[in-house]
Amino acid sequence: MYLIKDDFISVGLVAKHCDLGKLDLAIEESKNFDMIPLFCFDFVNDVLNNWGILEANPDYQKYRNLIDGDVYINSDKSYNNLGFKKVWVYYAYARYLLINQFNDTANGTVIKDNEWSSPTPLKEIKDYSNDYRDMGAEAFKNVQSFLCKNKEIYPKFDTCNCQLSCGCFGGCSCGNTKKITGFKFSTVSK
Repeated sequence: MYLIKDDFISVGLVAKHCDLGKLDLAIEESKNFDMIPLFCFDFVNDVLNNWGILEANPDYQKYRNLIDGDVYINSDKSYNNLGFKKVWVYYAYARYLLINQFNDTANGTVIKDNEWSSPTPLKEIKDYSNDYRDMGAEAFKNVQSFLCKNKEIYPKFDTCNCQLSCGCFGGCSCGNTKKITGFKFSTVSK
């Protein structure tokens, strides 16, 4: 397992006795439906293949900086790279919030409810989940900026083949021409 329950401590609340099966499901779903579309399949596989890289490996620091995050310099300014893991945790937690509300029973899917608690309205849970997805998207932009700055270090990173735009924040065009902004004229007829 790449992510563990303790990775969520700095992001959201996961009960001490949470259903780890639901958390694992959220982690797997976020890998397949959030992380791979954001970072591309080959790059995600490269990161996961080097997740547990040993200190003796010459690429150790390269992958630790990417996975755990680090401060980097771009144009004489310091920036904080939140790390691949943090992006994944935000997206997984957003999914966990939704998954955790329901239980599968012999009588169908039910909402957790008992005499000592009252369920949070689903709309409120969806709002929380969307907030965490938004934080994940911001964290992704942060990591993507780090990757664009250090593209030569991470050869599997290729935004040009992703579903999203180039993302190099002015540093590449992915074969597209840059848009020219300015006045737009049109003919008005009656």
